[in-house]
Amino acid sequence: MSREMLRVLPVVLAFAAGPATAQETDAAQEPPAAFPAEIEQVTVDVVVIDKETGQPVTDLNGTDIEVYEDGKRQTISAFDLFEVAPSPADEARPTAEAAEAAPPVKEPAPRARVSTNLDKDDRQGRTFMIVFDDVHTTARNLAAARAATAKFVNEQTAGGDRVTLVAPGAGVWRNGRMPEDREELLGVLKGLEALYIPDTARDRLSDYEAMRIHNFRDYEVLNRVERRYAKFFVQTTRELDPHTRDFRNEEDPYITAKAAETYYAATARNHVTLGAIERGLNSLERLQGRKSMILVSEGFVYDMHLPEFRRIVTASRRANTAIYFLNSRGLEALPMEMSAEMGVILPDEDMGFSVFALSTEMAGGSESLAKDTGGFTVRNTNDLAEGFQRIGDENRAYYLIGYNPTNTARDGKFREIEVKVPGRKGLTLRARRGYYAPSADGEVVAGTEGRDPAFQSAVDSPYEMDDIPLRMTHFVREETFVGTARVFLAAEADIRSLRFTPEEGLDTDTVEFLMVAVHRESGEYYRYDQKMDLKLDPETREQLSRTWLPMVRDFELPVGTYRAKLVVRDKGSERIGTVIHDFEVPPAEGFRVSTPVLSDMRETTAEGQPGNRLALMARREFAKQASLFCQLNVYGAVKLASSGMPRVTMAYEVRRSDGMLYTNEARSLILPTPEGDLSRIIGFPLEVAPPGDYELVMNVKDELSGKTVDLREPFTVVADAAAPPATTPAADAPAAAPASTASPEAAEPTGR
Repeated sequence: MSREMLRVLPVVLAFAAGPATAQETDAAQEPPAAFPAEIEQVTVDVVVIDKETGQPVTDLNGTDIEVYEDGKRQTISAFDLFEVAPSPADEARPTAEAAEAAPPVKEPAPRARVSTNLDKDDRQGRTFMIVFDDVHTTARNLAAARAATAKFVNEQTAGGDRVTLVAPGAGVWRNGRMPEDREELLGVLKGLEALYIPDTARDRLSDYEAMRIHNFRDYEVLNRVERRYAKFFVQTTRELDPHTRDFRNEEDPYITAKAAETYYAATARNHVTLGAIERGLNSLERLQGRKSMILVSEGFVYDMHLPEFRRIVTASRRANTAIYFLNSRGLEALPMEMSAEMGVILPDEDMGFSVFALSTEMAGGSESLAKDTGGFTVRNTNDLAEGFQRIGDENRAYYLIGYNPTNTARDGKFREIEVKVPGRKGLTLRARRGYYAPSADGEVVAGTEGRDPAFQSAVDSPYEMDDIPLRMTHFVREETFVGTARVFLAAEADIRSLRFTPEEGLDTDTVEFLMVAVHRESGEYYRYDQKMDLKLDPETREQLSRTWLPMVRDFELPVGTYRAKLVVRDKGSERIGTVIHDFEVPPAEGFRVSTPVLSDMRETTAEGQPGNRLALMARREFAKQASLFCQLNVYGAVKLASSGMPRVTMAYEVRRSDGMLYTNEARSLILPTPEGDLSRIIGFPLEVAPPGDYELVMNVKDELSGKTVDLREPFTVVADAAAPPATTPAADAPAAAPASTASPEAAEPTGR
């Protein structure tokens, strides 16, 4: 890996350029969180269903339920009932008069200018992960599967629920919170396609037949295929080749070759689907509360040669997540071999097998996952929505039970859990089957090959992680080519949560970070990962404790709406922090302004000198002793025919949250460069600004076309030295004396 040394501040910050691969980070993989080593309480969420009504039972108390671990009864130390509000479908619809009298619907809240993981998520809702298995879905059943899934998202999810929609073949992985992201998820679902095209030729083999012949040389299945081929007049190798016609071998090379071809194609599809299921379960491992995975698929065979099946069951136990399988084949009729299209009748001895294989063997793998993880299967029905309804009802109420296990050995072994309600009959109980105890030696369970499990889990999780405090924002700049703009993502991490190691008078540590930006409409994603080797002297560490560690990366992004996610891991402590930031890249046509940069420091050059731009930062708190600056660029202004130069003016004012004017600047001309480019830096001191919230309000006007752009940038002034500048900013933008709060007057213009 090549390494280049970059000076972000007048300090020694060694950035190792290039992606942090799984091989480089194996030693720092996050151990699986069965439960934290320092907390000896095991939590079990229990769903209790009345067999007769199919509805959850909500009248139990702590004395009604018994919990056993490895056959030994445990003492319950915590007991709570969580019940979500009825879904929209269950609520009474308002009358026309009531709807007319209702207050107007509020506009959706604007996107946060700066996103942070410091605001605690409300995690009382349920978590649903829907794996829409497009790899095992045919065009024939696509519409019904999409409609049933859409109905579940629209009617069975409640406020506060988190829903992740996964389409393995299309590469879709979309997290959403209800109800804010419901329409977006429905839009993504509407765009999913069926990727499985079944083989309808006369010499077709089912995935199950191919597996039995290729892996096990199952001569009973092979002979059955030979009889079918004979009925369908399929010429095999022995029939075509006179040299093999009289051989007494029990295998036909034509059939074994066809079995190998079919098996490898089926295995490739299974790898895609099973990999997505395993990845999804890993992302749910750290979450508390009720979690469910819903697999919408036409099913796949159970192949014991694929290690994913075992890993998925293990991951389900670690994540305490049941898998529900909705077989989207619908009401199953006759198998293809018995259809009128084939024009012949199968041998009598093979008819029963064909029907059995269609109903059982072809979906044996997906059904086994549901059974082994504590879920159930919905099959042989054209009403998939009813299956979703069962899942929704089952997850509408659950008990959260905690106990301190009597077995405190840290041996990393699996402990079986059994939950009973001895005093009641006619109940169905669903609860986790067990958990993995902590390991005394901190043994790490290997993740999926070629993937860093801790990073991948953090990226996929529907929630943010706050072990490392983070904040993040974006800056849209010039158009790089048609329909694409340069966008900077700027983030900062609180280094006070890192674990430094003293080394020759410096504090050293390594931080890995990953930035991902996903185009919300198309699902296309852009990512960048980097490893930063920190070597800080005491003064620099003190400064970064106040301003936080900057991380900036530029992307070339097409126009559209995006969700960015930052994952940061501290190698010293193995802590991980994540933050999500939503933003928009607007069209570049017409008169527009870049995202203003609000900063109290300049970028530094490779030589450590102040540059020509303000430093990009997400921080919006500035100390009274600082001077605050703002920089922006103007694009698309009309130019004079005579000189080829634009004529753009700008004015601004700064007001406190109570409306009091702090300072302002009258409208003045932005002088263009010889090339006609427009850029302005304004600035003002904060030394007499009372601590509190402020807003910088700017108006940019194209004097030739009359078009204007209004900009508002909020910031906060703090009394202490929370964020002193690291370099002397904007030397060519002299500070102006702010207007007195008692007698507000315009400050001297500072723009250029």
